[in-house]
Amino acid sequence: MSTLPIHKTKDFAFGLAGLLTAPIGYLVLLFLPVYLEVIALTMKLTSVQVGYLAATDAMGIVVATLVFSTFVSKLNFRNIVIAGVLLSCCANLASAYTGDFLVLCLIRVIAGIGEGLLVAVGITSIGMTTNPNRWFGFYTAVVVAVQALGLVAVAPIYQFAGLQGVFVAMAIFYLTPLFVINNLPKNSQSYKSKLTNDGAINTIPTRYFLIALAGLFCFYIGIGGTWSYISFVGTDAGLSLDYVSQALALAMIAGLLGALFFAWLNIKGKSTLLLLLSIVLMSACLIFVSFEVSEFKYLALLSIFSFFWSIVGARTFAIISDADHSGKYITAAQTWVGVGYIVGPVAASEIMLDFSYLGVNVMGSICFVACFILMIPLAYQSK
Repeated sequence: MSTLPIHKTKDFAFGLAGLLTAPIGYLVLLFLPVYLEVIALTMKLTSVQVGYLAATDAMGIVVATLVFSTFVSKLNFRNIVIAGVLLSCCANLASAYTGDFLVLCLIRVIAGIGEGLLVAVGITSIGMTTNPNRWFGFYTAVVVAVQALGLVAVAPIYQFAGLQGVFVAMAIFYLTPLFVINNLPKNSQSYKSKLTNDGAINTIPTRYFLIALAGLFCFYIGIGGTWSYISFVGTDAGLSLDYVSQALALAMIAGLLGALFFAWLNIKGKSTLLLLLSIVLMSACLIFVSFEVSEFKYLALLSIFSFFWSIVGARTFAIISDADHSGKYITAAQTWVGVGYIVGPVAASEIMLDFSYLGVNVMGSICFVACFILMIPLAYQSK
């Protein structure tokens, strides 16, 4: 009976465990539109309050990933996952029993710290694989699947059990990483044990990584800002919350197809033209959805947006991991993803005051273009 080489077995274990850890950490950010909608309905929040609430979990993620990347060489990854699960579960249960906006914001920051720990370990695990382009395609597919599940489930749970039921369901979902904890790398030294089989790390000047991280930051400012209000675009246009949540979930199917398509492309997914086309089409969808929309138009535009969002999301992560398989920079990238999710909603909430949804979506489009420009230098360096 044949067996896989040890380094390939580890590669699969790290990748699979990462797929079931990092996306769980991003749970709130993944179904942010409906999550914000049900909280806004229950607590009677203003549009500005919605923007600030949208940034709270991301604040915690930033803190957690920053601390993780700083002390990564001293950490036991599996213990970090346990801590992340405990914080996330407890904070979500606490969220279920508060009716004060400021207290909720504080609790959500704490929840974000737990979520960030899960993200950091999961992404680092995927970053240790030998083919990040493909694994980040699969990662994006899992992200989209979780996103679709959340978007489909939140509204019915809210109708059946209220906001408390939503938070309790989330707390239960955060237990998932415990099922794959033994497949995660134990620490940062786990990658070094693979180097003799997988080859040496490519030495690319640090400035290219910093420029790419700035590009990633821009992308998630755009995503954080536009995604926070995409549900409101539909409901304010006269579409029901049920339809909007279903449309968002259906759009995630397109996103799933986009992620699987990118994984299938494998080496061809490194095409600069593909990245540019994806950015352009995402931006166009945001502009068109800002005007009067029917049910079909809303669904169609969101589906196209989600398909290419998956491609851009996977490719930007893969560009960084292609250049550095150690996981050092892809972990640091999660800090900037989190900062983007903070800055995006806050910036969008201010833009909303004067320019409505069109202004928010134009801001997002500009950020996407900036991302493309800033990611390309590292992409060419790692070819």
